[in-house]
Amino acid sequence: MRKMVLLLLLSAGCFLSAQSNFPAKGDLATAQRVNLEFDGLERYYLIQPVHAPGLHPVVILLHGSTQTADGVWKQSSLPTLAARDGFIFVAPNGVGTHWNDGRGMALGGNPSTADDVGFLKEVIRQVVRNYSGDPDAVFMAGISNGGFMTFRFACEAGEQLHAAANTISTLPLDMTKSCKAPPMPWLSFNGTDDPLVSFNTTHAHKNSMGKRIPDLLSADDTFKFFAGRNQCRPINAGEKLPHLNADDPTWIEKRTCKDRQGIQSLQYVVHNGGHSLPDLQLKPLIRKVLGNSSQDIDGGEMLWNFFKQTLR
Repeated sequence: MRKMVLLLLLSAGCFLSAQSNFPAKGDLATAQRVNLEFDGLERYYLIQPVHAPGLHPVVILLHGSTQTADGVWKQSSLPTLAARDGFIFVAPNGVGTHWNDGRGMALGGNPSTADDVGFLKEVIRQVVRNYSGDPDAVFMAGISNGGFMTFRFACEAGEQLHAAANTISTLPLDMTKSCKAPPMPWLSFNGTDDPLVSFNTTHAHKNSMGKRIPDLLSADDTFKFFAGRNQCRPINAGEKLPHLNADDPTWIEKRTCKDRQGIQSLQYVVHNGGHSLPDLQLKPLIRKVLGNSSQDIDGGEMLWNFFKQTLR
């Protein structure tokens, strides 16, 4: 029963914008759908191009398990920010609402066996060739299953990325042994009370839904793994962000480090936060399953402001 409720909640999109002063969420009317056949499968991605001369940064957002590109488009402010600031926004779609992130598991249904690393490389190639994407300014961020897929892409094809971010996801231990990710600025976002992806080290087991969970690094060690590859050194012990809503039980700690060029990598720790991006007002039933969503920052602004500062 718990599994069924969770899948219904995630697929139903029971999320509302939490703060009126945050940028508007994406409108599918601005999205262009690009269909392609890849590795014998019919695939697609959504794109919002920039209609101006020159090369433009590319921000790729990978949806979570049981979600789609269309759904994450409407849950993120990145399309709005892209139109304002002139970057290309891309939302690829997984197979059967999942990404083959290398863990051999899926929240609902069977794990994907699709060549998603190859698919995402093709998406980047097309965006650069057909939409004037800047090959030296390609960014990737992923939510949950999409965050795990971002780990895999960074480890196997990270030379195509300028910077990357994972949210509500932590790095599989096995991946650390084979990861060939080049140095790049990194952002991590995790909740300390996430019921699906523990903030702490996770040892291989089966969860309450019968799904095998592999060994996972803690959220802290995940950030240190990627930021450390970029020789990023801590510059503060943690900054508490302003609290915007007295009814919000979470608070955000922002940890910063800088590499030799002065470029920041960032770790956002959502104390009392669950398995959710910030700025989403969760209905009571979904909050009971996923935990609290912080109301203190906008997820799209968090990602784009981070990516933008790496272009200095």
